[in-house]
Amino acid sequence: MKFPLHIDEIKKILGEARLKKGKYNQVYTWDHAGICGYSKNGQEVETLSMCMVKEEYDFSPDNSFSMAFLIENCSYEVYYQQNFSNLNKISKADLGGFFVLGAISIYYEVDGNEIKSVSIKQHIEPPAKVYSDKYQYKKIEGEKIEFSDFNFKLAVIQHLMYVKKVITPAFDLYDFVDNYKEREIDIDTEGYEFIPEVIAYFKTLEIDKKYAEEIAEIVQDGGDDIYGNVLRFWDGEDDTFNIRNFEDIKHFKNLKKMKIFHSDFFKEIRSYLNQHNIEAV
Repeated sequence: MKFPLHIDEIKKILGEARLKKGKYNQVYTWDHAGICGYSKNGQEVETLSMCMVKEEYDFSPDNSFSMAFLIENCSYEVYYQQNFSNLNKISKADLGGFFVLGAISIYYEVDGNEIKSVSIKQHIEPPAKVYSDKYQYKKIEGEKIEFSDFNFKLAVIQHLMYVKKVITPAFDLYDFVDNYKEREIDIDTEGYEFIPEVIAYFKTLEIDKKYAEEIAEIVQDGGDDIYGNVLRFWDGEDDTFNIRNFEDIKHFKNLKKMKIFHSDFFKEIRSYLNQHNIEAV
């Protein structure tokens, strides 16, 4: 038989079944055989489940499955043991998972060393992932600001991208990683250091000089969006994002105040900024 399985054809083999109608599907249960059939329209069964362990759901079979069940001429238990390394696991913590055999997907629900159920259904290849190009390099039409200090640039990006919202798209680290095609980036393991591709994005990001007049004040705060996106697990306890070169103030004629991260050289920085009519905090 081929999926989807018509309920009348199954009944010819297994006999009548009791029916449980749910909000989203209908479940046929063959109590004597330990088998459940899941159907969306009540006529065609998309998934057939062999229940080796009795469950307490109202649609669970009264008896556990005890028939012969062969996969490629092996019992389902032996097949699982022999092919465990090829299992497509649902999650790292889940011992169960599924195999794909041609047009069929076989799902094992496993608890410890016990196989609780095995379900079979038609395998449908997921659609190819579509990647957004919104984070691809885009050259601006105007003249770009040439920054001397990367941390100064990040502080400006915070204001223009996340506050003023004149630079788009607003960079989101998880969205960026999800749309990055060249390699798989694991934020959980790589997010404690600078991720090269993320740094490259911000270094190549061009800021039009026309936006310079938007900057009257620059404020650095450990909770700023820019820092959580550039260095995901930064704890704010070091000078990673301290501005060290303030020559970039020359680009911002309307800049009157800078609230910056603490620095051992704050007195010297304040003196330099005051000379340029900028208040330093």
